[in-house]
Amino acid sequence: MKFRVRPMTLVCAVILLGALVAVAFLLPGTLESGRVLERERNATPTPTAEIASMLAVTIDPNNTPSPTPVLLKTGTEGDEVRRLQQRLKDLQYYNGEVDGQYGQATAEAVRVFQAQHGLEADGLAGQNTLSALYADTAQVCIPTPSPSPTPGLLSRGDEGEAVLALQTRLQELGFYTGKLDGDFGGGTENAVRSFQRQHELDVDGMVAEKTNAVLFSDQAQTLIPTPTPDPNALPLLVNAEHPVGQDYRPDNLVLLRNALPSSLVTVKGSEIEGDATAAAALEEMFAAAVEDGVTGWQISAGYRSYAYQQQLFDEKVASYRSEGFSQANAVSATRQTVAEPGTSEHHTGLAFDITVAGVSFKGTEQQIWLHEHCWDYGFIVRYQEDKEDITGFLAECWHIRYVGLPHSTAMRDANQCLEEYLGAV
Repeated sequence: MKFRVRPMTLVCAVILLGALVAVAFLLPGTLESGRVLERERNATPTPTAEIASMLAVTIDPNNTPSPTPVLLKTGTEGDEVRRLQQRLKDLQYYNGEVDGQYGQATAEAVRVFQAQHGLEADGLAGQNTLSALYADTAQVCIPTPSPSPTPGLLSRGDEGEAVLALQTRLQELGFYTGKLDGDFGGGTENAVRSFQRQHELDVDGMVAEKTNAVLFSDQAQTLIPTPTPDPNALPLLVNAEHPVGQDYRPDNLVLLRNALPSSLVTVKGSEIEGDATAAAALEEMFAAAVEDGVTGWQISAGYRSYAYQQQLFDEKVASYRSEGFSQANAVSATRQTVAEPGTSEHHTGLAFDITVAGVSFKGTEQQIWLHEHCWDYGFIVRYQEDKEDITGFLAECWHIRYVGLPHSTAMRDANQCLEEYLGAV
């Protein structure tokens, strides 16, 4: 028997086969989508209505909620601030305007109130501060006593009422003769140094507690003037035959940087000192030079202590020794340019090294002017070229020495060095 497939059956079979193929391809994605949907549904449950909250719609009139705590601070405005200011004013913490604006003055008044009542003094009016402020136990402001004035340090460059009081006191005692301007300048510093020196205090030119205490006490002494140099008295001679002792120190020294205006001369070194009378003559001389158009002056050396002169001498000897000199020859060579300690004119505070910054002094317009005019102001060129055999030193065109008038002009006119003039050759 022959099996016949009907056309309709064949069509159905093809359709069924296509459907099975489609299911095979789509089923995995569909299953995965289903699983994702289930995971999302479990992660975000569907909200349900809270029945209890829907029933609570009637407020109990006997259950009044607590008010939100108030915090008043800088920038806050309104009636609460106005009330705060008035309360602080009543208690004498605040003296500003009651304007309802929480500014710096209000904050400071709150801080003072907090500090007096043992609260954190932050200037913020929170619940604890407001409770204490409006309580019956709130205290009236107790002013903090001003601390007793403690003398501060006054020094060069300071200005103000304290300096003016200092100048006035120094003037009363005769130490200060300058202008009462409240400006702590060189004149004031020199006056302080003179006061300290006479009262055996540390001579630093600064007014600290100890100097201030003595200055304004009943024990403060009036100035004991340094005797005016006698023009008929012979100048002091210091050399190898006339040395000074190891403890020698002149009484009338001043800091040259304070005594001499910087507009006239530069003092190379803040601690260079010189005799006060000689310093005054230097100022007069440099002022004349500047008027003549000669500027650029510099002072490189003034007073030297015995110990410092020893240091300079030893350094020079060591320099010669490093060049191969024997000890004896090194000492001999050093003596030609550096005085042995005790024999240097710099010990007197009357000798000065005049230079020009950055160049050799010899041959400059300053050196020429100095050698021509210094005599008129009480100075001499101490070590001249034609006097080495007498002075014992090589010529030093920069080294001048104050001997005062009329001695300086007499020595110039007679072409004499100091040893010749004193008859000590």
